[in-house]
Amino acid sequence: MLTKAAKNELVEQFNSVFKTSPSVMVIEYKGLTVKDMEGLRSNLKKADAELKVVKNSLLKIAAKDTEVEKIDELFLGPTAVAICESDAAAVAKVFVESIKKLPQLKIKGAIVEGSVLDEAKISELSKLPTRDELFAQLLGLLSTPVSNFLGALTQMQTKLLYALNAVKETKEEAEETKEEAEETKEEAEETKEEAEETKEEAEETKEEAEETKEEAEETKEEVKGTEEEEES
Repeated sequence: MLTKAAKNELVEQFNSVFKTSPSVMVIEYKGLTVKDMEGLRSNLKKADAELKVVKNSLLKIAAKDTEVEKIDELFLGPTAVAICESDAAAVAKVFVESIKKLPQLKIKGAIVEGSVLDEAKISELSKLPTRDELFAQLLGLLSTPVSNFLGALTQMQTKLLYALNAVKETKEEAEETKEEAEETKEEAEETKEEAEETKEEAEETKEEAEETKEEAEETKEEVKGTEEEEES
C-alpha cells in the first residue's frame, strides 16, 4: 500500500505529464492476464507510449486544471491509461489491433490534441498513417519520378487534412454539446423562476379570496344588523 508521501509524489508526477497536453487513452483491463498486460505494454512501447495502472482517485486529482480533466469521468473501475506525447494514431492502432486478440479489452475513450474521442473516433484514428508509415512513404517518394512524387504528396496532404478535420469536428461537437447544456440550464432556471412567480401569484390570489370572504361576512353581518333594527 502506498504511503501518503508516495501518493502525493505520484499525483505531482502525473499532473506534470498531463500539463504537457499529451494524448491520453483510457482502457478497461478487466479480464486480462498479467501476460496479456505485458504484451500490451510491449506493443505500446514500440508506439512510443506507456501504459500505467494508477488508482482512479489519484488520476482524477492529477487531472485537475489540465486537458485530461475533460475525461476524468472515465476513471472508473479497473482502469489503465496510455500516455503518448507523439503519435496518437500508432497508439490507437495498437489498441484496435489488440482487441481482435483480447476481446476483454475495452477502449473507454481518449483525449487527443485537446479533443475528447470516444471508441468510434479512436477506431477512425487508428486507420490513419502513423508517423513511421508517413516517413517511410516520404522516403519512397524521394526515389520516384517528380510526377509520381507530386501525386503521392497530394494524397499524403489529403490524409493529413482528413485527420485535422476529424479532430476539428470532434472539438466543435464538444463545444456545441457544452452550449446546448448551458442553454438547457438557463431554460431550467427560467422555468424555475416562472414556477416561483406562479406560486406567488397563487398565494396573492388566495389572500385576496380570503379578504373577499371576510368582506362578504362583514357585509352579511351589517345587513343582518340593519334588518334587526328595522324590525325593532
